[in-house]
Amino acid sequence: MTNLLDMRNLVAGYGYGPDIIHDFNLQIKKSEVKCIIGPNGAGKSTVLKAITGVLKPRSGAVEFEGKDIAGKEAYQIMRQGICFLPQERAIFPNMTVAENLKMGTYSLQDKRLAEERIHHAIETFPVLGERLHQLSGTLSGGQQQQLVYARAFAIQPKLMLIDEPSLGLAPALVEQTFQHIANIASSGIAVILVEQNAFRGLEAADYGVVMDLGKLVFEKPANEVLQDQRIRELYLGKAAKQ
Repeated sequence: MTNLLDMRNLVAGYGYGPDIIHDFNLQIKKSEVKCIIGPNGAGKSTVLKAITGVLKPRSGAVEFEGKDIAGKEAYQIMRQGICFLPQERAIFPNMTVAENLKMGTYSLQDKRLAEERIHHAIETFPVLGERLHQLSGTLSGGQQQQLVYARAFAIQPKLMLIDEPSLGLAPALVEQTFQHIANIASSGIAVILVEQNAFRGLEAADYGVVMDLGKLVFEKPANEVLQDQRIRELYLGKAAKQ
């Protein structure tokens, strides 16, 4: 199977500052889930931003479905089929659930197609169908999290990039969040996630990508990374000992 995304020898940084990621390589195929782990400052979030056009690469190649997307604007990359959920996964609190979902399809000129995608998103996250006319800001934390994923799902991306999905969530919501990610992947969407809870992120992934100091240390099947004693001690910490 050919790669959906192929990143080769990527170098990126912010403004006039030093390079944050160096000669980084990453590939992903349809329906795969990869979790990037590493210490703070390793460049994990920077990789996602460089893929999505939030940050322009300084050199290297980023190809999506065989087409070069390095240096393109974020909206152009989104239209290619890449959706980015940053750490600040904000909703529009003064808009209804239905209006928030419509924002996920605003770029579609075919309104019938937009309605079909919203309907599909509601089928995937049925609790939202009961609250379509409710202001999003009055939803519970878990329901707001579902709305974020449903809105992204309505875009019908081929690749979804998720930065720190469990950040700041209660344990029960963390489990819900990873179930949402599993549902998204099972629909055929590839997922690259950066996760502070490395143990839980690797459990949800097919492959673990280990980074340090802006470089790829190695990539292995996620279960092998979980069993690697050195990685467990360095990156998984106390969670791995429980």
